[in-house]
Amino acid sequence: MPADTTKAPASAGVSASTDISAAAVEWWKQARVLAYNQLQLFTLEGERVAISMVALLVFGLLAGLLALSLWFAVLVQVHLFALYCGFSASQALGVVMVALLLGLWVVLRRCRYYSRLLRFPATMQSLKSAVATAGE
Repeated sequence: MPADTTKAPASAGVSASTDISAAAVEWWKQARVLAYNQLQLFTLEGERVAISMVALLVFGLLAGLLALSLWFAVLVQVHLFALYCGFSASQALGVVMVALLLGLWVVLRRCRYYSRLLRFPATMQSLKSAVATAGE
């Protein structure tokens, strides 16, 4: 006869319960270590994200200043070209103003485009079609 058939059912249950609790304790320890490691990684990446955001803000500001300087240089060149072509000083300033209005028009169009995207158009269209489908 095999030796494990002579064991009492009560002693077999206690052994299985002890094994399960030991496995649960080991799992809990591993889960804590994993959670701690993930939290450390998240903290380090969060710090890197914050530093990157500040750097992007600073470099974006510098890029804006350089672009503004470039825009002023272009306007001066337009003014000098208008003077070279024989326009009077006031007419050359009028040409520069037209160039400024053209730039303003382009910027306002881009602002209108991006402000429309803030309304979540794809989500709104999806919700409208879901409501229309549900209403049928």
